[in-house]
Amino acid sequence: MKNKKQYALNKLFNTLVILGLILAWGSIYCFIHNDYALGFGFGAAALIFIVLPSIFTPYCYAFDSEGVSICYVFLPKERYLWKNIRAIEVEDKTINYSYKSNIFDFLFATVFSIEGAPVGKHRFYMDGHIRKSFRTKYLLEKYWDGTITGYMFEDLKNWFNKRKAKKQAEIKEHLTDEVAPMEQEVRRQTKDLLKPFVAEAKQYNLEIKSKYYYITSDGEELHYRPKENYTFTLISEISRFNERDENRIVTLSIDLLYVRLGKTAYRAVKNELIEEEFKYTFSDTLNEIYKSGIEAYCKEL
Repeated sequence: MKNKKQYALNKLFNTLVILGLILAWGSIYCFIHNDYALGFGFGAAALIFIVLPSIFTPYCYAFDSEGVSICYVFLPKERYLWKNIRAIEVEDKTINYSYKSNIFDFLFATVFSIEGAPVGKHRFYMDGHIRKSFRTKYLLEKYWDGTITGYMFEDLKNWFNKRKAKKQAEIKEHLTDEVAPMEQEVRRQTKDLLKPFVAEAKQYNLEIKSKYYYITSDGEELHYRPKENYTFTLISEISRFNERDENRIVTLSIDLLYVRLGKTAYRAVKNELIEEEFKYTFSDTLNEIYKSGIEAYCKEL
């Protein structure tokens, strides 16, 4: 069965193009009445309001059961899969101005900011921003199994959401059929990745002790799965054998899964850079300890 799409227009693009057409009409009117200076001025402004948005601003957003596409007139579309989105936050682009922002962002500045990797090549203009409107809000909440953060009066909203979640939890626990196997998989993966570093550490008369924690947004480290968003994290300690002095213990951490509490189940996004982070974090740390000694390395920290 074909994956049905639902669309939402970008009100910024529409507004700019309409303004450009009005200016273009004004330019034609001025030329007809032999006011060439004003005609050229209106014409230049019309080009800015039509051409630039057509190049750099998406004209619509396409939603389906697998993900959302940010569509441009000329540039390749920006595609995000729901399963790879770990968070969506409301953001004011006039406050959080970045090099990816453009001169038109003072209009309709509020956007939904997606945290997650786009499908395919990540190009310079891809920032994961969807212009906020009633339509985009409705479709995001319809398709994405997560809670959008960053709204005004969010603390009050969170209080109601927690109260609602508590009542739902009393009726039925959130399912773990997706997240539990993913946690087991990354445990097996990290155990295999740790083996060569454990062996290398022994050559330096060091040991590596590792544990897995559920870390909440408040930074609380738990040994059990919390009923809220969390990061499944590996925390490793490098020290001499049976070392008890905390000042001589090096602690390393690597995020493995970014987990959110969906409507009925835990949903997880895997950190795709686990192997690279292991390679550089553990290799660099062990090499520095070998060169300077663990006491000197800890003092530098």
